[in-house]
Amino acid sequence: MIRVSAALIFDDSGHFLVAQRSRGKLAGKWEFPGGKIEPNENEKEAITREMMEELAISVLPEKIVGVFSHTYAEQEIELTLVHCSFCGRQEDLVSDGSHLQHSWIDFEQAEDFDFAPLDREIVEFLKNAPI
Repeated sequence: MIRVSAALIFDDSGHFLVAQRSRGKLAGKWEFPGGKIEPNENEKEAITREMMEELAISVLPEKIVGVFSHTYAEQEIELTLVHCSFCGRQEDLVSDGSHLQHSWIDFEQAEDFDFAPLDREIVEFLKNAPI
């Protein structure tokens, strides 16, 4: 099982951050940004590191929203979604190449995005979850 941490970041308008993968089996799919949890690292430490590495932004992890799992081609992913405060400006986001683009969307707009299967499940969960 691969353990990953992903960020749930809202802007002042209630839009949340998503990013489009640039490589791998899920290239072109949209996701909540994040990455693998390294040995001796917890979920909040991982998301802080990943956001700086992948998008060059600082975040303040606040709380774990949920833990979700999905099996992709015989590989199980356990994703911990961490609600984070964004410590910066939207125009500061710069991809390290992990993503083709990013967007701030609301739940209605999410229907138009081709999310990775696990991330689609999370979007559906979030529509009814108090954050």
